[in-house]
Amino acid sequence: MKFKTLSTIVLVGALTGCTGINSSSFSDMSTAYRQIVENYSNENILLNIVRSSRNMPLSFLDIPSVIGTGNVVANAGANTTQSAGTVATPPSIINASLGLSVNNGFTFTQASLDNAQFMQSFLKEIPLSVLGVKGTERLLPRVVSYTLLIESVELRKNNQSIHRFNNDPLDPKYKEFQDVLNLLIESGLGIENTLVKTPLGPPIEQSALSRSLDAWGGSTVDNLAKGLLSFEKVNKNGRELYQLVKNDQLARVCVNKYQTQELLGDLLSQQSYCKDSPRFAKPDLSNAKAIKSFISHFPDAKNLEFVIGVRSPGNVFDFLGAVLNAQFEGDGSKEVMLQPSKSVFDSYNERYKKPLPLFKVYKNVNNVEAAASVKYKGITYSVADNDESYTKEVMEFMAILVTIAKIPGAIPASPAVIVR
Repeated sequence: MKFKTLSTIVLVGALTGCTGINSSSFSDMSTAYRQIVENYSNENILLNIVRSSRNMPLSFLDIPSVIGTGNVVANAGANTTQSAGTVATPPSIINASLGLSVNNGFTFTQASLDNAQFMQSFLKEIPLSVLGVKGTERLLPRVVSYTLLIESVELRKNNQSIHRFNNDPLDPKYKEFQDVLNLLIESGLGIENTLVKTPLGPPIEQSALSRSLDAWGGSTVDNLAKGLLSFEKVNKNGRELYQLVKNDQLARVCVNKYQTQELLGDLLSQQSYCKDSPRFAKPDLSNAKAIKSFISHFPDAKNLEFVIGVRSPGNVFDFLGAVLNAQFEGDGSKEVMLQPSKSVFDSYNERYKKPLPLFKVYKNVNNVEAAASVKYKGITYSVADNDESYTKEVMEFMAILVTIAKIPGAIPASPAVIVR
């Protein structure tokens, strides 16, 4: 009887000693899943750039939700062998077995963005405010974001088009666009908000203001308090009246007045200058030859206005598809190369002292340490993790553009696929 009691204690001790589980397996699983989601996003962007280069429709997927599950199952068994007991041998022997299994996993939903809500935003022109958003120059030179977002630069005089520079790497005159973009960047190309006032209704006398406010209602008073509406004094036929106006902040493209005059003289009009145009040291004149060549095309032109055409996110994918075609066409001499600006507006990155490819893709190359890789129509396309190019910065910027296009309703409430 003593032996039975001892065996039972050993079995219970074994069960109680093994019920605790290490949570590292769950941590490892979630870490692996984060890496999978990162690769999923990068490959989705690269795949659509490749599709664009092949003139195929773009298609985007998204992972709107992830659910983690886990459970622990313990099992135990015992059997008894009876024998004729002696003093030296116990009357029965208990054989115990113990098992412990841990199951964990994830369920995620995969939704298609091929719907009207996403496409309306994806194909809509990118707001100028996005064009003005920039990170540290060391991470994303302005010439990179502007090359991606700007579709064209047009010079006009008296609303008459003088010349248009197209941002198309397959255009035989593409160098002209790169030259004018570099000149504008050296001139302090940027975005500023301007206040636009729109009159609402006729001017009224001061004595009629209180009666008008009562008629307009509380929302008008709230908008006056917020600055969305205001009153402007106007003089009409010697009478001092008050005009209700709507105040809107609109973004516009402009250049620094003093930098532009130093580079281009009076080629551009006063309307092209930013209101906030501080004086800096003289701009970098290393591209003086390009400046002289540019001005020589317009010997009699003065006070020109420039108009910037901005792409949609979909157009940016089309542009990068053309960049791929330029890279793989012929001897590769059309590959899009960028030189970051050295002016005071862009703190020069010491890592990049020579022109670098905007976006570089490797086809069927096995010895590349790939940051992302996809296979399309039998060809493997990869972007490197450590080559000298702006490729990874471009991938990050494209991820931002796709995210901006995900307006409410773009991701379906009912996912297309549930993956377990």
